[in-house]
Amino acid sequence: MIIPPSTSRRHALPTLDSFVEDAMAEVSVQIVPLVSRGDVNKVPVMLNRASLEVRQLAEVVGDREIGEAIDATTEHAWLVVLGHLARVLGLVAGLEEVPIGQRRGPRHTPQSKVIEFLVGILGGIDYLQDLKRGSHPIVTDPTIAKAWAQDLFAHYSGVSRTLEAADEETLAAVVGVLRMVSRPFIEAAVLEVIKQTGHLTVDVDLTGREVSPTSTDYPDADFGWMDDEVSKGYQAAVTSLVCDRWQRLMLTLQRYTGRTQSAECLQAAVQEVEAVLGVRPRRRVELVQARRQEVVAQMERLQARLDRNRQAEERFWARIREAKAEAQVYQCEVAHLEADYRALGRQERPHSRLAKTRRRLASAQKRKARAWRNLKQIQLRIANQQNQMMELQDTLLTLDEWLAYLDADNRPNPNPVSIVLRIDAGFSTGPNLAWLIEMGYTVLTKAHHSSTAHSLRRRLPAQTDWTRVGRNAEAVSMGDYYQNDCPYPLQAMLVRYHLPGEMRYTTLFYYDEAPPLALPAWFARYNGRQTIEAGIKEGKTVFTLKRHLVRSPIGMQLQEQFALFGANFVRWAAAWVKDMLRHANSNFVAALGQVKTLVRIVSHVRARWVRNALGNTLIFDETGPFAGTVICLTGQVALQLTLPLFNFAPL
Repeated sequence: MIIPPSTSRRHALPTLDSFVEDAMAEVSVQIVPLVSRGDVNKVPVMLNRASLEVRQLAEVVGDREIGEAIDATTEHAWLVVLGHLARVLGLVAGLEEVPIGQRRGPRHTPQSKVIEFLVGILGGIDYLQDLKRGSHPIVTDPTIAKAWAQDLFAHYSGVSRTLEAADEETLAAVVGVLRMVSRPFIEAAVLEVIKQTGHLTVDVDLTGREVSPTSTDYPDADFGWMDDEVSKGYQAAVTSLVCDRWQRLMLTLQRYTGRTQSAECLQAAVQEVEAVLGVRPRRRVELVQARRQEVVAQMERLQARLDRNRQAEERFWARIREAKAEAQVYQCEVAHLEADYRALGRQERPHSRLAKTRRRLASAQKRKARAWRNLKQIQLRIANQQNQMMELQDTLLTLDEWLAYLDADNRPNPNPVSIVLRIDAGFSTGPNLAWLIEMGYTVLTKAHHSSTAHSLRRRLPAQTDWTRVGRNAEAVSMGDYYQNDCPYPLQAMLVRYHLPGEMRYTTLFYYDEAPPLALPAWFARYNGRQTIEAGIKEGKTVFTLKRHLVRSPIGMQLQEQFALFGANFVRWAAAWVKDMLRHANSNFVAALGQVKTLVRIVSHVRARWVRNALGNTLIFDETGPFAGTVICLTGQVALQLTLPLFNFAPL
C-alpha cells in the first residue's frame, strides 16, 4: 500500500475520481526522488500498489459520492477494529461515565485513561510503559485514539495515577459496563447451547497470580499454593461457559489472597456465574426436605434417650437421698453403741451389734458413693445429649432457612436449566458437594483427598475388569460412595494411569438424577474442563495476566477484569469482522480464528483507515502479511435477541 507521508489528513473528497487523483498525486511525489536517483525498478511496483488500493476502494464506494473524508494511517489495525466495535456496543460510552475520584486534567479525563488501559491490554502490552515506549506506541498513534472516540491518549504515568485513584465504586461500575456489553452475547450463547445440548457446562478453576517473593509493595500479597508450587501473590477464581461457537466464554473472575484455598471460593463463584448467565437449575428442595425429616427423626430419638436418662437421673438422686438417710441413722446408732460399749467396758466383737451396725453404715456409704458416680455419668451423658440437641436444633433452623431460600429461589424460575459444573479436587469438599447438589447442579469432580483412591482400591475384587478410557488410562465403576460430610451418594469411578515406572490412581465423582455416562464418555467429559485451563493460559500469555501492569489494588483488579472481558471481546469482534470483509487474504482469514494472532500480530500491523460519509474502511498495508485485506466497518452489530424463556426473575 502507498502510505502518505502524513499520518492523518482531512480533505474534501466529493467523488471517487478526486480520490484517485489525490492518490496518484501522492504516488507521483514519491516517484520523483526514485527517478532522480536512477532507482526506476521500484516505480512499476508503486504504481501497481496505488492502482490496487484505488480498485479496492472503487469496489467499496462504486459511483457514489463519498463526501468529506478523513484519511489516516495506523500501526495497530486490529485496535481500530476493536475501537469501532466498542463504540457501536456502547462500551466506550459506558466507560466514560464510570466514577473516578480524580480531577480532570487539561487534556485528558480520568475515564479516557481507563479506556487507554483497556486498549493496551487488548493490544497485548507486557508492561504499562509500553503504551509510550513500545516499538509502535499506542499513545503516539492518534488514529487509535480517534477509533476509541478519544482526542488523544495520555502518558502511561498518568494512567498509573488514575488507576491509583480508582476505588471500589470505580471497579463495580467498570464491571457493570463490561457485563452490560457482554450480556446479549452471553444470552445468545446460552440459548444456542441449550438448543444444541439441552444443558450448559460451566467450569470453575483457581489460578495463581504470582509476584516476586521478595516484593513488599503488593497489597495483601501472600504465600500460597500456586501452579503446583508455593509462591507469593494472589489467587483468582475463574469461571467459563463451554460454547462451540466461541470455544468458551469467560464469565467471572474474583480475586483472593495468595493463601486462599479452592474450597473457600466455590460458592461465591457459582452465585456470580448465575448472575452473569441469567439462568440457573432447579433447586433440589426435596433433598433438603429429606435431610430435615432425618434431623427431626434424630431429634425425636435423642429426646427419647434424653427423657430416659433424666428419669435415671431422678432415680439416682433418690438412691443418694435414701443412702444418705440410712448412713445418718447408722452413724448415730454407731455413736450410741460405742458410748454404751465404753461405759460397760465391753469389747467389740466381729458379730457384735456394733460391728454389724458399722458394716451397715459402710454399705450405705458405698451405695451413696456408687449412686454419686452413676449420677455424674448420667449427668455427663445428659449434658452431651443436650449439646447434641442444641446442635440439631441449630441444624434444623439452618435447614429451614435454607429450604425457604431454595423454595423461594424456585418460584421465579419456571424454566430451570440443567447445568453441569466441572470442578477439580480442591473444590470438592463434602459441604461444597452437598451445597452444589442441593443447588441443582450436575457435578463432575475429582475426590478431594488421595486417600479415597486407596480406600476404593481395597474394595476391588481379586479379578477386576478395567475399561480403557484414555491413551494410558483405565477405569472401573465403584458405584455409590459417601464422601465425608456429604450426605448424598456419589457415583465413583476409580481410574489408574500407566506411567513410566509406576501406576497412579485417582477417583472421579458424579452426581445427578440421571445415571452417569459410560466410563470412556464420563472420563472424557470431565477432562473436557481443560478448556478453562486453556482460557487461563490464554489470559496469561495473550492478555498480560501473567504479570501485574500496576500495583494499586483496584488497578490490579481492573487489569484482571479487562483481560477476562478481552478474551471474549476479541472473539466477538472476529465474528463481526467476517461479515465486514470486502477482501481478505488467507492469512487474515486464518487469523480471525486465532485470538493470539489477532492480539499479538494483527494488533501491530499497519493499515490505512478511510472515514467518510459512507462509513469506515480499513485497508491493510500491501507490504504486510495481510496484504489485500479490506474491511468496511459500517452499520450496526447484528445480535440475535433471546426470548426470556430461561431467564429467572430476581428475588
